[in-house]
Amino acid sequence: MKKILNYISILGVALGFCACESDLETTTFNANTAKAAVLETLPTTNYVLESRNSENVAFTLKWEAPDLGYQAAATNNIEIDLANNSFANARTIASLSNATQQDVTVGNLNSAILQILKSHGIEEDLSAHDYEIRINTSISQAASSVYSNVLTINITPYSSDIQYPEIYIIGDYSSWGWDAAQSLFSFSEDEVNYAGLVDLGEKAANGFKITGATNWDNGNWGTDGNATAPEAEATSVQLINDGGSGNIGCYSKRFYHFAFNTGTMMLTKNYGFDVLSICGEAGSQVSGWGTAEVDLNFDPDKQRFYADVELGDGEIKFRADHDWALSFGSKTEGLLDSGDNIKVTAGKYRIYVNLNNPNNQTYELNADDYNK
Repeated sequence: MKKILNYISILGVALGFCACESDLETTTFNANTAKAAVLETLPTTNYVLESRNSENVAFTLKWEAPDLGYQAAATNNIEIDLANNSFANARTIASLSNATQQDVTVGNLNSAILQILKSHGIEEDLSAHDYEIRINTSISQAASSVYSNVLTINITPYSSDIQYPEIYIIGDYSSWGWDAAQSLFSFSEDEVNYAGLVDLGEKAANGFKITGATNWDNGNWGTDGNATAPEAEATSVQLINDGGSGNIGCYSKRFYHFAFNTGTMMLTKNYGFDVLSICGEAGSQVSGWGTAEVDLNFDPDKQRFYADVELGDGEIKFRADHDWALSFGSKTEGLLDSGDNIKVTAGKYRIYVNLNNPNNQTYELNADDYNK
């Protein structure tokens, strides 16, 4: 009886193995039979990008979903490169799972184009060029990708060095002078809505005000002495435009991202922190997702962060105050537009992070600038 039970057990294992093997056979990815996404034709093929429209949608890509032959967690990467380059220098402008359309904003598209031009060594050329767009659908690094049809469009970008209208944060941190004052910028160029990240050093609590020019004659925005004083770390502060306005002294951190509306005279604190760091699992300098991380320096002239770091293959993100309450990741190469980890390849880089434009926060891994 015992021997018969053993035979039955062996038979069950064998049948189970066959069943599992059969299941695996039916779920094996086959790149030859998988159907790629199909991109719809865009209504126009010529796009002249302008900085004042950076927050607007340049175009909406729509496509028929790919069919991989079975239910799988696939990623659709929208890639763009100069035409006739076989996507050798492609940039990913969005990564999605189940969506079948994606809005592409002017600002995000322009950032991708400038990165592509730089990779081709023609970064000073802002003339019109033909570009190709496709969808690269992948399941994992172990499986081959399938590629959609290719759309060709003509794009004229604008320079990233454009001088946006600006107003000035003047205070004790700048010795109450404009030479060392940092700015908020009107990225929509409407000269009403301004935003930016400023470094107030250790003197935020000593107070600051906002002026519309490098003098007190065109905007003297401060607190209203007749109103209730703003609470510490106030989310918003109602200002007045008056020579007798008071200093804004309710903040105590080093870095602040502010927005200011010259029409309503409302100052909004988007966030504040004392240090921004590179965190992740990418070599000895950046490892353990916090065990070792690199603090970034701040360039007050360009109002951006930077650090020289040697990375290994892996993933990184940026986070404030060595904590995860405020962090920045990316789903689009070069942009800090999600909480996703950023994949990096081994190398020595100067890493730049620019948080000024809330709708176009960027990062760059620049091997040429390392230790310069």
